[in-house]
Amino acid sequence: MVNPISRRRALWLTGGMAALPAAGYGLWEATRSAPPKPHATKAPPETIQASGIAGSSERMSFVHVIAHPDDNLYFMNPDLDQAVATGASCVTVCLTDGESDGRNVLHSEAGHRRVPADRPDYTRARINGLAASYAVMATGDENSPWDVKLVSYHDGISVEQHTLRAAPHVQLIFPALVEARAVSTPRTDSLRGLWLGQEERISTLPPAHSGLPPQAGYTRDQLIDTLVNIMDHFRPTVVRMLDPNPDHAPKAPPRAQGLLYLDHQDHTYSAYFTQAALAKHWGDGLARTATVESYLGYVNAELPANLDQATVQRKARLIDTYGWADDRDCGDPAGCGDRKVGKGALRNGWAQSTRYRAAGSGQWLQRTADGRLAAFTLLNGAAAYWYEDAKGWHGPRRIAGGGLEGQLQVIRQSDGLLRLLGVRTVLGYTLRDHRREVVTCVQSPGAPGEPPSFGDWQSLGSPDGDDSVKSMEFGYPCALARPDGSVQVFVRTFAGTVAVRTLDGGWNALPLPSGVGQQVQDGLGAVLDANGLTHVFAGGRSVAHWMSDTPGGPLRPASPTGLPVPGGPITALLAPDGRLRLHFREPKSAKVLTAELQPGRGTWKVVGETIPPGGFGRVAATANALAVRDGKGRVALSTSQDWLHSGGQEWLRSGPLLTGTPSLATDRAGLPVAVAVGCDGMLYVARRPAEDQPFGQWTMAP
Repeated sequence: MVNPISRRRALWLTGGMAALPAAGYGLWEATRSAPPKPHATKAPPETIQASGIAGSSERMSFVHVIAHPDDNLYFMNPDLDQAVATGASCVTVCLTDGESDGRNVLHSEAGHRRVPADRPDYTRARINGLAASYAVMATGDENSPWDVKLVSYHDGISVEQHTLRAAPHVQLIFPALVEARAVSTPRTDSLRGLWLGQEERISTLPPAHSGLPPQAGYTRDQLIDTLVNIMDHFRPTVVRMLDPNPDHAPKAPPRAQGLLYLDHQDHTYSAYFTQAALAKHWGDGLARTATVESYLGYVNAELPANLDQATVQRKARLIDTYGWADDRDCGDPAGCGDRKVGKGALRNGWAQSTRYRAAGSGQWLQRTADGRLAAFTLLNGAAAYWYEDAKGWHGPRRIAGGGLEGQLQVIRQSDGLLRLLGVRTVLGYTLRDHRREVVTCVQSPGAPGEPPSFGDWQSLGSPDGDDSVKSMEFGYPCALARPDGSVQVFVRTFAGTVAVRTLDGGWNALPLPSGVGQQVQDGLGAVLDANGLTHVFAGGRSVAHWMSDTPGGPLRPASPTGLPVPGGPITALLAPDGRLRLHFREPKSAKVLTAELQPGRGTWKVVGETIPPGGFGRVAATANALAVRDGKGRVALSTSQDWLHSGGQEWLRSGPLLTGTPSLATDRAGLPVAVAVGCDGMLYVARRPAEDQPFGQWTMAP
């Protein structure tokens, strides 16, 4: 059989085929308090047409694709909670039942094996728990009723669609596919087996008292097209999925079936199906502009907790609701939640963190050679930008080339031209064909005042060479433009160190500094010091530091920084007095710490900390301003132009509900400008009008 993705040169790169019209939908209606009888008469499914666009009148629309009913409670919150609160269309597609062994009791509980296995009942109990948790997010009442009916978005294949009656913008969709039933052990009847072609069709397992037909299933194309048509119908401006590039366990030897990954196989392959569906959804050019976020899964338990206590407690409450910790009676004999989670929301360490696979770049706002600002992002898998002139902001304008994912970094070269760096994913149905590569493009010379234009994307390959499996794990590029015209590019490798190259050179992996553990995390920072020496930083058990001894020379591990464990990416810059300065989050508090290299001593010291802004992710910084994602998913800006010496005790909390990370740069007058991309796909801008004044109000561009 011809591989359809190979035939199209990887649909992720080409944009895929035109999306087919959505098909069919409808059957039984019920409320959570009065579940349908198991033998209720079945009617033909009602048909949903893609032309009935649910999200067309809304500025924002969210589609979440998960593998198991609790995935977004653990890994996507607080983002999910914030999306529900907007009142915009908020849809979650849970691909598998998560039926496990069919016993609604914790595996380690005494007598676990004596509990009768009933996978349809356990599946229904998990659905009931998820519905209760969403009801709490939307209404505060876990018993708020739902309307349930069967729907088909493609080829007459039915899914359960649940709509929260008191908040109908909240919907849950359950195709009821079987799960892999093991974290890593391969099983052909699974998302993994279907993607790799080991099984022509994945089975479905209808939950208890469901109208879904027994012994149904999906081919690979049917599952992709179902997701395509869901996206065509709801027209998302934000798509969220699980991690397509999980970390492998560094101490585990390769097994016959491959590497051992620090995540569930269903998480990974649900993300692949989502990527394939997005490529087709975007392919005909009719989709709304959308941003995409991918969330780390089980590996969070191995990393420093990065959420503050209030956020963790909120997540725990929602997970406990899902886990039926209150023993409530929901009126369903199948069960009202997932006893395997039960009262142990914090047991496994997943709830204490939320991380995007792409750690975020604070450098996507840059000045052009003639002093104008340009802001870059990824929309629909392609680079896009807004640019400023005397009349205001214009855009977004698309840069040719697709398949981009995660984030962009933008630098200004010594010749004044802007250079973009990102990652391109080529989807494939074999491990050999599925790969990632670092790519770059540069601004084309043009007349002053003209909109920027850009050349073709060029591949810089993978730091691990032609190994496609290892290419799935490298990080996102960070780069420096040197005064001599060269560009240095840095990226985290499969082995967990940092590799470096120039545009015309090859990748060179650097040894790890001492005291940082066996590997570092993604979210690199890099800066040139006052003498032109290169410095690169990454988070580990401390802050890892590499440096060159001569301008443009090879990098080596620097002396241990002795700095505390960072809770996220490292932002590096040169302070006005020439000191090296770092910004990063403190674990568990999310406050911003500032460290500087002490002149003449060669030692690092934490010289400032802010009050906790909440939130997570990278700190965007200039010499006199900070910007972060706060605990409400909006931007927190430092209010004082000399925030370091004033203690940084105040934050201006405003702006849009954002995706990714904010960015900061200075305009031609030397004043800081903050930008963020909202969940509506639009650019928002805030400026400091004078050095002695705080940031003004956010405005939408153009």
